[in-house]
Amino acid sequence: AIWAWHVPILFDAVVTDTALHRLQHLSFFVTAILFWWAIAWRSDYGASAWYLFVTMIHTSVLGALMALAPRVLYVAQTQTATAWGLTPLEDQQLAGMIMWVPAGTIYAAAAMTMLALWIRSSSEREAQDA
Repeated sequence: AIWAWHVPILFDAVVTDTALHRLQHLSFFVTAILFWWAIAWRSDYGASAWYLFVTMIHTSVLGALMALAPRVLYVAQTQTATAWGLTPLEDQQLAGMIMWVPAGTIYAAAAMTMLALWIRSSSEREAQDA
């Protein structure tokens, strides 16, 4: 696919250009605030659990792809890996594992919390209707 070689080049540009890097992190922060605001205050518990599950799946898949990639995908991002005693590929694999496992666990815990709240609110409604 033609887009496949554009993504690493774009990501490398964002890592090496300070203004673009700050803009990237600002966009991450703003979208994270919007996501969690929608989860906590705008959606019912069942929908929130679904949104969290879907987010967990796609972030876990991306983390797995990074962790299991046979070569470095984002060259500029791994330039400082040796300062940490890692090869660039090990640095990428570690980042992928963090994105895959701990981050997925947070989404799963939040989804389970929303499911528990959904079940409790459903039970409370059922008790009021009886």
